[in-house]
Amino acid sequence: MEADNTFHEAEEEIVLQKQGNAFILSTLSGTVGEITYKLVDTDTWVIDHTYVDPRYRGRQLGKQLLDVVVHEARDKGRKIIPSCSFALEEFKKNSAYADVWDNDKSASEFSDTYSSGSATMKR
Repeated sequence: MEADNTFHEAEEEIVLQKQGNAFILSTLSGTVGEITYKLVDTDTWVIDHTYVDPRYRGRQLGKQLLDVVVHEARDKGRKIIPSCSFALEEFKKNSAYADVWDNDKSASEFSDTYSSGSATMKR
């Protein structure tokens, strides 16, 4: 019987936490992803920023972050305006988001590339 010399790298634990109007994904080495949103009015949120560290892309982390915000919006009876390009593209591709998508307001109306940004990271 041959010995198995294959080494499997252990999956790094990624922790999700809410910080104000953001959800942050972090590991022991720091922040690896985040999504931020702002209140437009009492019933509407604007997702204005989504980021996943390039080393962690391809794991569906951005979609998972988006799903967390969508779930919270549903729980609170809110609508979402997907202002960041990632969120907008996902909303267009996935009809499961239709119930929270506020199509009455334009995403570009709420998009501000200069002020939208990271909740925790400097760029």
